[in-house]
Amino acid sequence: MSSREIHVVVVGGSWAGITAVHDLMQLSHLTYPRLHITLVEQRTHYFHKTGIIRGLADRKYAEQMFIPYNRVFSHSGMSNPNHRFVCARLKHIHEHFIEVEGGGRLFYDYLIIATGTEYKSLPVTSSTTAEECYGQYQAMRAAIEAAERIVFVGGGAVGVGLCGEIAEMYPSKKITLIHARNKLLNQDISDAFASTTEQRLQKMGVRVVLGEIVEPPEFGVDAIYSTGAPPGAYVSERHIVAPDAASIAPSMAPSMAHSSVNRIESSMANGSMAAPQERSEHREIHHYHAPSVAPSITSSLSSSDPLSHKYRYQWNVHSHEIVTKSGVKIECDLTVWTTGSRPQTRFMKTLPPSSEKRPLVDPASGSIIVRPTLQLADPRYPHIFAVGDVNSLSISEKYATSAVNQAKRAAENIRTLIDDCYDFRVKMSTAMAQDMASKAMLVPYTGTKKGVVVALGKSQEVSNTWFAKINSWARGGKRGRKYLLDKAQKMLNY
Repeated sequence: MSSREIHVVVVGGSWAGITAVHDLMQLSHLTYPRLHITLVEQRTHYFHKTGIIRGLADRKYAEQMFIPYNRVFSHSGMSNPNHRFVCARLKHIHEHFIEVEGGGRLFYDYLIIATGTEYKSLPVTSSTTAEECYGQYQAMRAAIEAAERIVFVGGGAVGVGLCGEIAEMYPSKKITLIHARNKLLNQDISDAFASTTEQRLQKMGVRVVLGEIVEPPEFGVDAIYSTGAPPGAYVSERHIVAPDAASIAPSMAPSMAHSSVNRIESSMANGSMAAPQERSEHREIHHYHAPSVAPSITSSLSSSDPLSHKYRYQWNVHSHEIVTKSGVKIECDLTVWTTGSRPQTRFMKTLPPSSEKRPLVDPASGSIIVRPTLQLADPRYPHIFAVGDVNSLSISEKYATSAVNQAKRAAENIRTLIDDCYDFRVKMSTAMAQDMASKAMLVPYTGTKKGVVVALGKSQEVSNTWFAKINSWARGGKRGRKYLLDKAQKMLNY
């Protein structure tokens, strides 16, 4: 076992990232007391994305979706000074360190990328503070309550779930779901499952329109760029809105230049990288201390609070017409775009591949290409792992349970690398180090056996296996009642 400090950086504080932190903490507590873990997350609080559908429809549920990170490093009620939470947005990844927005570097021996996907079409997912996110929820909920005719464009899990929630809560509203493919949900879902989901929605009063693409200028990439909006903007009710929090609510966006979040500074004036054993002496971390209780986020907010009005322009309720490419016309008062998620990998541009013929990021999907061991496919980076929605595994592995199991496998493989060849980057040439890492007995991730459950409000759900139905029942009844919120609270020690 190496006598030097071991620095592991985990980027992303959702299912995969928090699970990796927990497993690495066990390793630190039991075997490697000099193991230092840093969790980097752009949000001030954990945001329960798994329950985004329920939160958009249910005010009380939304108030519980923001959980502070202040207990994430607690072990048996005690915090470990070797571990820390850094609230910052990842800007660049380099071979031995990362850069965050606002300046500053964090060096690492091992890196786990768990940044997930970004869903630009729903502004609530781009929020970086709990207060801002809750304000976004209030604005969208107010629009849904005011509209009598609502069209959802995109029949994936989010679009289907939202239709089910709103149809249950507001049975008198006219709801239409438009989907470009000829069956609902993801491509890995069976035709029978998709058909059953469609029939359930129809029984709830939802009109399902399949095989239709909504034409510009209402929605779509062509509409965004033809109007001169910045790349990554989304279209909502003929309004072009930039996705970053600063452009939506500048006064509420975290600033790396102020004490409201972590300020990371490097004392290396020449910008060179310190040797691994010297890293802890060359950086200064000013910690962000999140509030200890989540309810304080919403206690000062109400539907009449000025905060909720800041975001209402994004959801302009007015009578208009949606026209598909084939000419289908649908009258509505509110249109919600529920498609367009993409892995968050822009920060990978500064990490050079060994060969231009083998990119680190799949140009088609935007996902990080990984080996079965969840390391980057490029042999130059055996110390970098990518887990969860951000990696190139099949779409059937893009679920919370899969992300958790991938994070566990990555942590296990990092332990093996530490045990077998931790000092290789210091004592050997790059070629020798890569060869030694390739010989380590790492365990591949072989997939997660799971059933699929789609909740349609609190009282209905569709399951594809008996295992999924029994598991859902064992977790406390219908999935739509909790959306794993209780498990997330436990994961964060709340």
